[in-house]
This record gives sequence, C-alpha cells and structure tokens, in this order.
Amino acid sequence: MEMLRARRTFLLINLVVVLLNAGLGILVNLAAFTNRSGLRERYLNMPSNVSMSPSPTEPGDEMLSAAFGLIDKTGNYTNHPFVWAGSEWAAVTSDSRVCLTTHATVDRLFWVAWQAEAWSGPMSVSIFAPGSDYAVAAAMVSYLRRCFTIVHERVSFHLVHTRARPPKTSPHYEVYRLNCAEPEEANKALMGLRDKMEPKERRYPQNLMRNLARRTCPCDYTLTIDIDMLTPPYMAENMTGFLDTTKASATCWKCAYVIPVYELQDSVAYLPNDKMDLLRLILKGQARRYHEKVYAKNQGNSKLENWEVEPINASATEYRVLYNITTYEEFWEPILVLPFTAPLFDERFVGYGFTRSSQVYELHRRGYKFQVLDRAFLTHRGFQTTTNYSTLRYAQIEINKVRYQMFKRELHAQLGLQMPTQSKGAPLRQKLTSLLSKRSQSPRSHLSIRAVPAKKKLAGVGK
Repeated sequence: MEMLRARRTFLLINLVVVLLNAGLGILVNLAAFTNRSGLRERYLNMPSNVSMSPSPTEPGDEMLSAAFGLIDKTGNYTNHPFVWAGSEWAAVTSDSRVCLTTHATVDRLFWVAWQAEAWSGPMSVSIFAPGSDYAVAAAMVSYLRRCFTIVHERVSFHLVHTRARPPKTSPHYEVYRLNCAEPEEANKALMGLRDKMEPKERRYPQNLMRNLARRTCPCDYTLTIDIDMLTPPYMAENMTGFLDTTKASATCWKCAYVIPVYELQDSVAYLPNDKMDLLRLILKGQARRYHEKVYAKNQGNSKLENWEVEPINASATEYRVLYNITTYEEFWEPILVLPFTAPLFDERFVGYGFTRSSQVYELHRRGYKFQVLDRAFLTHRGFQTTTNYSTLRYAQIEINKVRYQMFKRELHAQLGLQMPTQSKGAPLRQKLTSLLSKRSQSPRSHLSIRAVPAKKKLAGVGK
C-alpha cells in the first residue's frame, strides 16, 4: 500500500509539472505573437477595430509646423521628410537592394495597405496634404500603422503642402471606430475630417512628390510607381535576388530595367500571382497593356508582344533580362527600376502631362540602356478610358507641353546636342480657350477608384 501511495503521489506531481509547463508555453507563444505596441501580428492576429480621433498625429507627437519644412526651388511647396518613419527603416533598407517609392493624395492612402501586403521591402510614400488635408493624412497614417504591422515597420511617410496652405487640424471633432479589415472604408470615413470650406488644390506636384519619396530611400535602386499600381507577391525578394546576381552587380549604372504594366478588367476576381496567371487573363481578354486604348505610346516602345510569351521554365520565379529595347519613341512612359545615380524627375511639371516621359527622354539622351525584365510586372485595376477625364486635365497637359519644349532645349544645351525641333500644333491660348468653353458646357466628371486587396478575392465579384 505504501508503495502504491508513493507511486500515485509521484504521478500527481508529474501531472502538475506538465500542466505548469503547458501554461508557461501558452504565455510565451502569446508574447511572441504580440508586438511592442500591443497590436497583434499581421495575418495572424490583426486587430479587428481601432478608435480614431482627429488628433494631429500618433500619441506623443506634436502638430506638424511649416516652419520646420524644406521649401522647394520654386518657393511654392514645403516638404517634410519622415513625418512618420518606419520603425525598422534602417534595417529593411540595408537588407534590400530596391525601394518602392510612390505618392498619393489623402483620399487614396488606403492603397498603402494593399501595396504593403504584397511588397515586403522598404516603401517610401509622399503625401500631398495642404491645409486640413493634413488632419486626414495624420489620422489615416495612424490607422494604417496601428492596423498593419508591416506598414508600421517598413513604410516611411513624408508630407508636401503648398506654402499658402500649411498644415492645420480638423474643424470637426469626431471619434471614428474603424475596421482594420476595410482600409478603403476607413479612408472614406476619415475624409470627414477635412474642412469643407477649403477649396481643393487642383495643381498636384507629381514629380516633386516622386523625388521626395526617392531621395528619402537609401537603397541602391528605386522602383517609382503610382499608388494604385500593385506588385505581385515576392517581387521585392525577386528584385533583390536579380540585382544581387553577377551580371547585375557588375555595376551597370546606366541600366534602366523596364517593368511591364497591365490593366485588369473589373470582372477579374483574383489578382495574378505570377506571369502565367497574367498571360491567361490576357488570352481571355481580361487584361491588356496599360493605357493601350487611352494612349498607346505609354507602353508602346516596351515591345510587350515580346514579353507576352510563356517562360522557358514556367515554374521558375527568378527575374532575368528578357530582351533589350534598342529603339526609342518619344513620349514613352515605362515604369523603371533605376539606380540611385539616375536623373530625378523634373519638378517644373505640375499636374498631368509629361511628368514621367520627360525623365525617360533624359535617360535616353544620357545613354541609358533599357532592358525588359521577365516575370516582373505591375497591375492596375480597371480598363482605362478617357470618358471621365476632366477638361482641367487636358488644360494641364497643354501647359506642360510648353514646359516640355523648354525642358528639351535646356537638356540639349547642357549635353551639347543639336537643338530639338519645335512640336507642331495649335497655339496654347487657342487650345485653352476651346477647352474652357467645353468645360462650361458639360458637368465635370470624376474618375472612380476601387480598392484591390492583393492576394485576396475582390469584393463584389461572383455574387
């Protein structure tokens, strides 16, 4: 009996020890999946809701002052680098060869969530936030950083505003309860912080914004895209792997790597994960080259008919140069991966027209080689048409056309080239008069944008 009692006591003690170890293991695992700010890791335990108020920035921060900004060379805009820096910015930029850079107005910041879901490298974002748009930017960035760990760690945000309209807080005081799974809806709700008495800024300094995002990223290469162009999964890793290869690391500092861009039909339920997925959509007529029906020259010189072929090894994922572009067609606007030594965008171009093609023209004149990468691509939601283009857009294109001629003459003089020929067309004043008369006869229309969650089924499809 004594031996039986001793055995029972021994088993009971062992059971208690096992239970204690199990309890400690659970506590350790909970701690491992919780970050330092109390938000749970993305994909595993993303918080379902957050409460937002119109405070200027994140807790502990102060209202942004225009006095601490950098004035651009025109004197019209003020830049504020690293208003919200990625918490792991130093580490992620040192580990990656390429940085994704982009820009946005405050109503389109929800795209950052979708970008960060697919792009695992560093991301530098310039936000245009004059006046009370700053209140929207501050609240939306705080939402993104609190809901998405990868945004908090890997994305740095910078601000640009007009000198005439420095940052200011919202005249409205409301507390918003926002769903972390619906960034587009959160963005729409936070637009209520904007002062409705303020006029909307019509002149958007795209190239100034692009350059700010690019200058603030210390990687060897940058990929500058529009905020609504989405990368496929693992593009950051594949680009770094390609740039680390023997040929790419031989310091071809005058190589510009072309990334094909495609539009997706609204009926497409899932974003393509790789080139084979995209080729199937093209064969079905559900994907086409970007701006193919709006402005064929946008991607025309990329010769994408040579890209739209099945890879020799369909299962391989490594990026490689598929072919070289040996011709140049003016007004070509490819999306490029460029070394940090490449020319910046010319900041005289404000609004629509010649913002990207002017840089490509300079690259061509400076002797850069354009090489198209296999398996790398970007997608844009919706087939593009000119139906919703405002007359203001066309007016800005006409103004920038004059600036483009000045830009070319200055570049040719700087490089010692023969002066370019003047482009033909109706005088600017005549064109603007015609556009303004059309504008008075028809109501202004707006381009509607729909969010596309990367690697997720698109909302509303298949219902």
